[in-house]
Amino acid sequence: MLARRRGGLCRLVVLLALLATTSCASTSHHTRPRALAFVGGGLALGGSTVWLVGENREHAGNLPAIGLATVAVGVATMIASGIWMAAEVTCQTDPDCAEYEECREIPAPPGGVPYKQCVPR
Repeated sequence: MLARRRGGLCRLVVLLALLATTSCASTSHHTRPRALAFVGGGLALGGSTVWLVGENREHAGNLPAIGLATVAVGVATMIASGIWMAAEVTCQTDPDCAEYEECREIPAPPGGVPYKQCVPR
């Protein structure tokens, strides 16, 4: 009976994680790096589940190793997504501007502080 509760709880956690990451991935700029991070998170979550199942079985075979490798690939994918996002957010691109706009610095009069503005490319 405890195994059934764990399985139901695990499914609930997976469902909530998928819903939370889907809503974040679809509503902002830089959708491709965020989608890659979403895939990496799914791999890490799925791999950890496989790893857990393999550790709890007597005759697991290669399940723990497969789960660990999948978690490693998922984490590497999330790190790559972060690097991709950092590369996109440079001086020319502002995270507050849309993807089809660029951030330009508007000069200020002498003694003033220049500011940035989103303009079409």
